[in-house]
Order: sequence, then structure tokens, then C-alpha cells
Amino acid sequence: MTNFIFEILSEEIPAMMQKNAAENLSKIALEVLTKNNLAVNSNQVQSFVTPRRLTLMISDLQTAQEIAAVKRVGPKIDADKKAVAGFLKSCGLQDESQLEQVDNNGARCFAFTSKASQLKTIDILKNSLPAIVQKMTASWPKLMRYDVANVKEQSKWIRPVRNILALFGAEVVECEFFGLKSNNLTYGHFLKSNQALVVNDAQDYEKTLEANLVILNQHKRRQKIIEQVSKITASLNLVTIDDIEKSSLFEEITGLCEWPTAMLAAIDDKFMDLPEEVLILTLKLNQRYLCLRNKDGDLAAKFIFIANAIDAENNAAKIIHDNERLVHARLSDAQFFISEDLKKPLIDRLDSLKQVVFHKKLGSLYDKTQRLNQLTRFLSIFVPHCDLALAKRAADLCKTDLVTKTVAELPELQGKVGSFYAHQQHENAKVAAAIYEHYLPQGLGAELPKTSLGVALAISDKIDTIVGFFLADEKPTSSKDPYALRRSALGIIRIGFEHNIAFPIRILVQKSLAAYQPKLTKSLLKNDELKFDQAKKKLEEEIVRFFVERLKFYLRENENLRADIVNVVIDAYLENLDAHKTCDILYLAKKIRFLDSFVTDDDNRKIVELYKRSANILSIEEKKDGKKYGGKILPLALKNNYEKVLHQRIKQIAPDFKKLVTKGDFVAAFKLLHVLEAPLTHFFEHLVVNDKDENVRHARLLILAKIRALFSEVADLSKIEIS
Repeated sequence: MTNFIFEILSEEIPAMMQKNAAENLSKIALEVLTKNNLAVNSNQVQSFVTPRRLTLMISDLQTAQEIAAVKRVGPKIDADKKAVAGFLKSCGLQDESQLEQVDNNGARCFAFTSKASQLKTIDILKNSLPAIVQKMTASWPKLMRYDVANVKEQSKWIRPVRNILALFGAEVVECEFFGLKSNNLTYGHFLKSNQALVVNDAQDYEKTLEANLVILNQHKRRQKIIEQVSKITASLNLVTIDDIEKSSLFEEITGLCEWPTAMLAAIDDKFMDLPEEVLILTLKLNQRYLCLRNKDGDLAAKFIFIANAIDAENNAAKIIHDNERLVHARLSDAQFFISEDLKKPLIDRLDSLKQVVFHKKLGSLYDKTQRLNQLTRFLSIFVPHCDLALAKRAADLCKTDLVTKTVAELPELQGKVGSFYAHQQHENAKVAAAIYEHYLPQGLGAELPKTSLGVALAISDKIDTIVGFFLADEKPTSSKDPYALRRSALGIIRIGFEHNIAFPIRILVQKSLAAYQPKLTKSLLKNDELKFDQAKKKLEEEIVRFFVERLKFYLRENENLRADIVNVVIDAYLENLDAHKTCDILYLAKKIRFLDSFVTDDDNRKIVELYKRSANILSIEEKKDGKKYGGKILPLALKNNYEKVLHQRIKQIAPDFKKLVTKGDFVAAFKLLHVLEAPLTHFFEHLVVNDKDENVRHARLLILAKIRALFSEVADLSKIEIS
């Protein structure tokens, strides 16, 4: 058994791209090699990545691959000559006499049986590498073009390639990519030596690298980092802020080093009064350091960094000192920015927002704050305990930290810095909290706003962004959503559910659109085919549909509700938006959740089946008659006691049923429908709907139409599968 190694050595690969690159390389290699008749399985194929190399390793390969004889049946012997010629060409033959003739399903056909053969594994590998490299090149999210000596065309890879190793056992697999010919050379840690290392056999590759201070396996490097960090924190009774097992920071750190060594350093006490977020982000985002807390949850004046050093133990004091100096410099800058920012009240920065573009078609951030004023005051009606008197102040201040020095340096702190400054400048505590919370949530499952004012401002900010970008024709597509409008819509939905806020979707969209200057709206909605009012209504409906599609996604994915039930309720809402103008997301979600539980309860199976039978009969007869049945039933038209009893029961429950549905009490409403179960059963058992007497038939169809109308107040159950 022989191993194969293919290493592309390059300049440093971005750390956050390395995991996907390794996974893609394994997948691509397995697919291409299998297609090219190499007997290999997924357990044999591994990919490794370090900052400087991407490596494919295939273990336990035979030196030759047995290719079995294959019999192929072609066209009939009397088929068109072109078809026969095509079959000959595909078999690598030139004359019909070289083909067999066989019976195939009663027809006489040409056939060809290839001879069993052997292919050298090294040849398969050599022929497969171009496809593997081509597909791998296409898999990178970004590519760099760079010049190669004596090569006219620029090469493309994630970073410039410096060497290619391709080795099957002890034999070099000859190939050429990126203007470089393959060899049996690799390179160790860049700090140890720039000399090439000879790999005599593929099985020696990983050991050769480790002897030269490169841990090839990214999983081993990560585990080494975790073990070292855990040892340090345990000895000091501290914990890392980032979860050791789950945090992407550890994945990124793993991708930044080939020989990791964890080291402990200190933060100057004078910086511990800085806002915690400033301190953490300065260390974490700029330097990829690990911040620490004590068991009480307080931030510790220490941090851990991972050195990519070859002689860390002997040079520990210098390495630690250099990193502490770097942190000192960065925190000194942050301290200076904050002290300078605090000299000017946030409210005095409001006019500066006029110089900051929100979107070239939609005006400045100052314009946005004015719209947020209107929307937050409107939403305060729906958000319990929202202080209307503070809405304007919160809207005025919420974006002002964007023009501070600290946020210019650390954009990730927007909102947090504004909230901190508001507290320092003695703004109302509710306003200070809302400044931070209005950016929330910042992703699926992320933190939600907690205060009433923060909730109102967060919804206002997100709906204004959605409406604005739709107005500017910057709508998301199936593949792109550059302004994260889907995330904004999901954020509004999550906030609404968490805080039980029943805001009408259509009205909220209308209010948001009305907050834009009429002159701006008219210029952006100019349409040669539609009048302004028509274009405006079309845009409103488009935004509502986008929002409700996100609601469908959320309920299916996060609450595991049946797709057919979600679709039936949402589609009915979208079919007549004008009739559902005051409908809110809580009402829609409550209806969907109720139906999801209702249709799975065996106690309700009978009434659902009776409804479906009623709806199906109506659908058939309406299609035949070319009209939709509905309206009053004349008592004199009812001749039989079964239809009279059923009609009377419908009249009895209809008013209360509609009131309960309007209130969203679907459980109580559907209990009333069970009153119809017995009389409707008797109706179908003893009567024929399509009576010969047209007046009788018409009256009975009207009864079924009334039953359909009752159920349709909630949903058309005929479109829902009952298991």
C-alpha cells in the first residue's frame, strides 16, 4: 500500500477560509478520483491546512487499479448510420466488423465488450490533478491574480503559490500548475529555516514537517491550543470569555499559526476602567487575544495570546513584553478616543449626521433619525410601557456615536459606545439602554432588546431600513442580500414574538413609507405605466409579501410547524391584503400554531373530513355551474328536517364563532364547530346534494357554502393533508 501527498505551498491563507478549503479539497478529490476509476473511499482521503499550505493526503493506495471488462449495448443493426458511427467513436473503434451483435429486448443490436485492463495509480493521479486544482480554484470565495516569472498569463489562487509537492510513495507525480513544476520538496516553519526539505517518501511527509516545527493537522493544532489555554486558566482560577469548544476565535487562531504556544500577559491596571466592550474588542478583534474573567464574572487584568514561535520558552519574557507593549499602545489610543469623545455631548453630534450618507438615494443618517422619531412614537402605542416622552430623545441620539472617534476605530462597538456615553453624560437610563438595544438582534439566536423603548426603536430602525431599500430598488435577490434585509425582517419577527407585540404589518409598512419625504418618494416611485398611488400600493404589498415570507421561513425552521399549514394561512393573508390590513404577526402565528395542533388531534379528524367533503362538493359544482355559491338561504327552500337542523345550527354558532376568531381564540371557536358534526353527518347520510329539483340542490349547496365560509375564517382545511 502506498500514500499520495499533494501540497500547494503559498503565502498566508486567510484563517477564516481555511476550514472550508480543507473540506472542499477532500470532497473535490474524492469526486474526481472516483470518476477516474481510482478505488478509494472517504476514509482514505484527508485534507490539511496551515497558514502556508493546503495538503491533500490519500493513504493505502494500490499501485495499480484493475479495470473490469464492460459490455455496452448500442443501437439496432438497422439503425441510422450516424447513430452507429457515434457508437463506434465512443468505443474507440472504426468499423462495424469490430462490434458484436446481440439480442436486446427482442431486437438485434450492436454491442462492444471492453477488455479487462490495469491502470497505474500514479497515472490516474497525474491525470486527475488538473481537474482537482481547477475545481478547487473555483471554490475559493475570492481569488488573487499574480504574476509568475516566464509565464504570460497571470495565475489565480487565494494567495501566490510558491511550491508544489506531488508524491506517490517515493515517486514524484509530474504536473505543472501556477507556472511551477511538481517536486518532492516542502518547507518547515518560516522562522526556523528558508531551506527546502526533501521528502523521500509520502509516508514521511507529516513527520518531516513536525521535525521542522509545523503541525500539519489543523485539528491537532487546535487541540494543542485548547490544552495549553486550559492549563493556564485552571492554574489562575480564570475562564476565557470565548467558549473554548464553540468559539470561532479558536478556529481563527488555529489558522494563524503552525507551531502554537499559549502565553499569559498582563493589562495595565489604568486601562481597567475602560468600558468592558472596548477593552475586549480591542484585544480580540485587533490582535486575536483571549480575554479572561474571574469566577465572579469580572474582567481580569490578564490575557492569553498564541505565539507562532519556534523558541517560545527561551524567549518568553521578550515575547510577552512585546505583546503587552502592543496592547498598551492600542488601549492608550482607545482611552484617548473616549476622553476626546466625552468632551462633546451626544446631542451636539446630531447635526454631524447630516454629513453621513445612509444611502445615496435615501439621504443622510440625520434624515433617518427624523423618520425614526415618527415610527418610534407610532410603535409606542403597541409596545407596553413604552415612554412616549422619551421616544424623540432616543431616536435623536441612537446614531450619534457613529461620528465618534471610538466607533471610527472600532465599528463593532456602535450602539455600545453610544449607550456608554449616554450614561456618562447623565442621559435617561431608558434612553441609554435603547441606544444599544436598537441594533439588536444582530443575527439568528442573538440577544434581543429588553426595554420597551429599545424594542420600539429596534423595530423602527429595521422597518425603516427595509422600506427604504425597497424604495431605492435595492431589494434582496435569491442569491444576494447585501444590506441584510432578511436578517432585519427576522429580527422584527423575533422581537414581536418575544415581547408579544401585536403590530399590524401592512399599517407599519405604510407608516414607514409615509415617514419618507413625499418629494423623495414620488421621485423614486416614478413609473410610466402606473400612477403614483398605484405604484405606492404595489410597493407596500411587495414589502409586506417579503416580510411575510420571512415569517413563513421563521415558523417552519424555528418552530418546526408544518409547511402546508404555514402556507395555507399565509397565502390566504396575501391573497387579500386589503381585507387583512389590521392583521398582525402574532395573530397569524397563533392561527398557524393552533391549526398545527388541531389537525394532528384524532378527536378532530371527523369534523375535518366532513369539511373537506363539503368543500370538494362545492368546488366541483361551482366549476360545473361557472359560479361561486354564497348568500342567504330562504327558509321555504329547505324541505327536509336534516337540512333544516343543520342550517339552524350554523345560524346559532356563526356570530360567536366569528367573534372568537377575531379575538384569536381559535380553540374556543373550533369547539363550536363540533356542534355541526352530528347534523352534517346526518345531512350526508340521508340526503343527496345534487337533487333533481334545482331549488333544493341550490339550497343545499348554499348550506355547504356557509360551512365553508365558517372554516375559511381561519383556513381552507381542504388544502391541508390529514395523516
